[in-house]
Amino acid sequence: MFRVVLIDDEALVLKGMSMVLEKDENIQLVGTASTGPEGFDLIYKEKPDIVFTDIRMPGMTGLEMIEKAQERFPEIVYIIFSGFNEFKYVQKAIGLGVLDYLEKPVTVQDLKKSLARAGKILEYKRNYTQMKAQVAQVNKVVIEQLFYKLIHQPPEFEEKTIKELIETDEAFSYITEAAILCVGKVMHEDNREDAYRQIINELTFTLTEGHSIRFFTLSVDENIYFVYLNEECLSFEFYEKLTGAKEKLEELGISFVAGISNIHHSIYEIKNGFMEAKNALTYATFMDEETIIRNEEVEYQNQIPIGIMDSHYSLELNFRLGNYEESRKQIETYFSYLETDRLMPEVLKHECMEILYLLINLVQESGKKPEMLSDRMLNEKVKGLISANEIIEWSRKYAVMLMDQAEEKEKPGGKDSPVKIISRYIDENYDKSITLDILADLVKMNAAYVSVIFKKEEGISYSHYLTKVRIEHAKKFLEQGMKAKDVCEKVGYFDYRYFNRQFKKYMGMTPDTYKKNCVHVQQ
Repeated sequence: MFRVVLIDDEALVLKGMSMVLEKDENIQLVGTASTGPEGFDLIYKEKPDIVFTDIRMPGMTGLEMIEKAQERFPEIVYIIFSGFNEFKYVQKAIGLGVLDYLEKPVTVQDLKKSLARAGKILEYKRNYTQMKAQVAQVNKVVIEQLFYKLIHQPPEFEEKTIKELIETDEAFSYITEAAILCVGKVMHEDNREDAYRQIINELTFTLTEGHSIRFFTLSVDENIYFVYLNEECLSFEFYEKLTGAKEKLEELGISFVAGISNIHHSIYEIKNGFMEAKNALTYATFMDEETIIRNEEVEYQNQIPIGIMDSHYSLELNFRLGNYEESRKQIETYFSYLETDRLMPEVLKHECMEILYLLINLVQESGKKPEMLSDRMLNEKVKGLISANEIIEWSRKYAVMLMDQAEEKEKPGGKDSPVKIISRYIDENYDKSITLDILADLVKMNAAYVSVIFKKEEGISYSHYLTKVRIEHAKKFLEQGMKAKDVCEKVGYFDYRYFNRQFKKYMGMTPDTYKKNCVHVQQ
């Protein structure tokens, strides 16, 4: 059924033609008008398929009305009728693409013939429009699939895919500007699906309204790519327009993180655009940026200063000396540095893992068994964190937990400290070969750390303590009348000259002299 509007300043003509049109089951007469301005308003309101109009009417001629209406509705079929068969009218009507020029009085037969011709043209237009829309939709799907292919395929196949794009739509050869926007981390207070719909609508139809900007959207790994192709001669302010659209969406409670590529001027640069947009989005997400990040704004540090690396050794030393307060300050200084420097994600995660593994080893060396994640789970946890703030904050809390466990006092009635275990072992096994490695293995700790904590707790080194114990027992055996050489072996020395030197160093005399003095005192 076709919608028809009838316009004439003669009431009898309107009445007669209306009766004919209303009898046709394929026609719906949606309105009549008697002046040019009224007719234009009626066309604008009803958007008919066919317009029948007189030429000479008050306010505006039929031809002027058609010319004005065609600017807004070029698809309408126009048929004019007039009692004035003047060449200038016919000529202008032909120029406007009018289907028929009927002379008054219009017969029923003429009217039906015109309607039949108009019907065929409208059917053809509808079929053509529908077919064109279907082809465009198929092409759109094909193009988006080629874009998806371009994102994931190796560089050596890039040129072939670009050629396929141009074969699908040769307009790709003539683009003046191309920009890619990558959107992620979409959040909405109520409905996330509705948020996606609003984002897509705002960043496509609304953004490009009134401009010859083609756009395509595709979803890749929970992100949405928006491909914009400018076919105009003038540059399009992509960043400014997109920033305005984002602010508008935020007023509706919709937020997202986004990165935009550089502006490219050839379809052969489009793959770079996809990589740039994803790179900018990753940076925006990692840095918790609220604005749309441009690719040229992406700036990472890929290494840390040597001075910061030296702090690891300082932390290790302070921890082993039991300076836990200083150790905590160094840890906080280190994480504060990581907060201010824009390290690459992989570098930041590596640095956080390094400090955590160092603390874990130090706590274990101290004889504690910290409650912690396994190496695999710790690694997965840090790798799973997205933003720099999340990575640093989680690592900082984990480091504080490890320090708390390192400083935890032994409960009354609990097991002996590592130093007490070592002291008791030396007291009971002084006659055996005792090395630092043996003592460290005894308490399952690092040898260097054992040396530090023993001296801190006992006031002397483990070797001095061992010498003291051996000399004290040697004195007792000498006082009992044992030979010096026998005493040497009995207290764990296997070199008599070395035993002689150690005894003299400790007692100020040789073992034999000490023995003689003891005998003299006893007599």
